[in-house]
Amino acid sequence: MLALGRVFGLLMLAGCSSARRGQGSTEVGLPRASVLVLPADWRTSSPAEFEAWILEALPEDRATPLAEDSLGDLRLALAEVTTALDGQRYDPLAVRAAAILGRSRYPSSATVLIRRLEKRELGPERYSDCGDTVAAAALARFPDPRRYAQRLVPLAVGARPHPDLEVRVECAATALHAGYAQVIPFLLQVLRIDTFAGEKDVRDFAVSPTTAWARGRAAEALSVFAGVPLTYRFDGSIAHREEEAAKLEALLLPAPSTAHGVATPVESSQSKSIASP
Repeated sequence: MLALGRVFGLLMLAGCSSARRGQGSTEVGLPRASVLVLPADWRTSSPAEFEAWILEALPEDRATPLAEDSLGDLRLALAEVTTALDGQRYDPLAVRAAAILGRSRYPSSATVLIRRLEKRELGPERYSDCGDTVAAAALARFPDPRRYAQRLVPLAVGARPHPDLEVRVECAATALHAGYAQVIPFLLQVLRIDTFAGEKDVRDFAVSPTTAWARGRAAEALSVFAGVPLTYRFDGSIAHREEEAAKLEALLLPAPSTAHGVATPVESSQSKSIASP
């Protein structure tokens, strides 16, 4: 799992990189690589072998289309969650599938990820959401993430959000990265879980005993959007967590100033570089 963790770190860190347009580029600006066919052992290779393969087969400076049969295999794998390896070991198959699709950075791969998320499935186990969480995060690394993130907004806020809190938070984080600021109030509510200030929130999601990751991820996404260092500690005191949530709310949802009786919105740090769609 440590080896896979490094792959997923690369998956997320490369999300904001861009590429020059050139001959043979896709409609989103990356040079187009040759069609990739998945190797027969992509499900069962060791984590280290999988890492080595994905880094070589799916380079950062290319958009790599996947063969139709391979896309079909990955589409099914996103729903399988895990696969058995030698002995009694299991590997998060859906995470492998989401990582491949994310590093592909090709439009058809993004479509597979989005359609999986739009199924709004809630798995029976605590780890059932691992693939969907990576799928939502992977969409932030595609060129022009706004193109895809607009379909994540209804999964984060609105009448039919995703039923899994962790997946919903990651959908909101990707949407916010793309400039959809309407997810900010939801992420602030997540920050206020298990605080006195949060007792006044009218939530449309259930709170489980294990929300540390969701709270930490919400804080990270909000801090990046606000352009401030991440200082929220998910294991901090109630006072610390309330203070951090209030600080981010003041930065991102300030009281409107008025001029001649007309409210004037205040831009966040990131919204100046990523215009609201």
